[in-house]
Amino acid sequence: MCLTLASNPRLKDNLFSLDNGYYISKNDPLFWKKLLNRRTENQEAMYHVGLGLENDAKYYLDKYYATKLDKYLSLYRRFIKKASDLMNGSFNKGFLPARLDVLRMEREMKLTERNISEITNKSISSINGKILLLVATIVLSLFLAIFFIPNRVLNTTHYFTNNYSYMLPYEVIEKKPPTRTFIHGTSNQPKIIQVKRGASKEELVNALVGRLKTDYEMDPITAKRILAVDEDNREMGMAFWAGRDNNIQVYIYPSDSSAFMDNQERLLWETATVVRSASYQFVKKNGYLPKDLGDLNQPFPNNYLTELPKDPYKLKNTVTLAPSGDGGWLFSLKEIPLNGELVSVVKDAIKPNITYTRDIPFSPLYISIDKENHTLSIISGDKIIRRYSVALGKDGTTPEGDFYISKKIMNPDKIVPESDNVYGTRAMELSNVDLAIHGTNTPASIGKDVSHGCIRLNKLDMEDLYAVTPLNTPVKIAKNDTTPKDFYKPDTPEMGLYSHSANSKEEDNFHMYHWAN
Repeated sequence: MCLTLASNPRLKDNLFSLDNGYYISKNDPLFWKKLLNRRTENQEAMYHVGLGLENDAKYYLDKYYATKLDKYLSLYRRFIKKASDLMNGSFNKGFLPARLDVLRMEREMKLTERNISEITNKSISSINGKILLLVATIVLSLFLAIFFIPNRVLNTTHYFTNNYSYMLPYEVIEKKPPTRTFIHGTSNQPKIIQVKRGASKEELVNALVGRLKTDYEMDPITAKRILAVDEDNREMGMAFWAGRDNNIQVYIYPSDSSAFMDNQERLLWETATVVRSASYQFVKKNGYLPKDLGDLNQPFPNNYLTELPKDPYKLKNTVTLAPSGDGGWLFSLKEIPLNGELVSVVKDAIKPNITYTRDIPFSPLYISIDKENHTLSIISGDKIIRRYSVALGKDGTTPEGDFYISKKIMNPDKIVPESDNVYGTRAMELSNVDLAIHGTNTPASIGKDVSHGCIRLNKLDMEDLYAVTPLNTPVKIAKNDTTPKDFYKPDTPEMGLYSHSANSKEEDNFHMYHWAN
């Protein structure tokens, strides 16, 4: 149906938007079928329609058992094939909840065909006597042999015809894996395959998964690693399987990893990551992208960022909807998909408005606080973009766990002169309201356990952290963070890419904070 919904937001919330102002009601019992008719590649619609077809197939199977009429058996096989094809298609396109249903349906289809064969065998036996029974036995034996040959043969067939998606699903991770031993018993020396220079992501995934699954057919027990290198012997990606029912993990190394970036490119990746991370947290909080990137710079308490960072090429932070190459940020409003691929949506929605052809990878920022080493790190993927020394709570009063930035406050306790303000010029309250990350007027305390539990930074470090870190950023506090990461540090200063000046709209002196008591 085609509606004008601007005046009725409640109605719009219950509708799924298609193109050109068309909507489907989410309460429509035929919602998934209608969505699949409109969007034939939608993974979740394929899954739900597949489940419906499976129920139809079971109805005809029950009719066959009751009547022994071949027309119902034919209908069962037709519907179950359609259901299986849709379920496999859904999983192939990345809808992981379909995995268990794919395996369940395969098992049930085998058992059903076995039962049908036994019924057929009994019928033939009763009519034709011992001679026909002998023939039926031979036919049944061949039939069962086809269905119950070793898994490696079945898997090989399925592997060639269904794009690697059956028993060993895989996930693609666009970064280098941690530099550590993957699992006890795994060979430290992976098997090497060669791929062409400049191979696409799809070519790398197919080559890595194909080789790993070939090795799996020969040995379906031992964990495996496959490393892909190009003609220049440069590592391009790796596939890893930990054994048992674990998924295959396929690591595709970004071609523009920080190891291959110059200083300006690193700064472009960093500033793009900050803008994208703020938008990502906005989407997670609100369920939709901001209508304008300027919505990220709202007054307290919705101040995701004080100001958008400038791009390092043109030194601009203006926002445009059409590419011009004049600098700043290019923003395209995207629809949030049902499957929740937020990272990809945000990455595609926000790009630098400059002439730059290389892909800029994106992993949302998070903060890691290492209690043993008294450090606070801002991290994206496997790269640390900032690391500061911090003071922590005495007698272990800084708790360990997972939190997030719930408030960002400029000039906390403003009525106190800065020289006497124990919270400094910036504070970020955590989801545990007894904790905050804030500045200090006693720089000598940094690196020690002296506070009542809060995390303290020097003035300049705290102001930089505040400028780079969006609202709702995850914070992990641990005794010792040993996860290997690349420490990324620009060769030159940031050239004023971030605003470090005070903004009165981000002040809040009307609340009594638990951490300030």
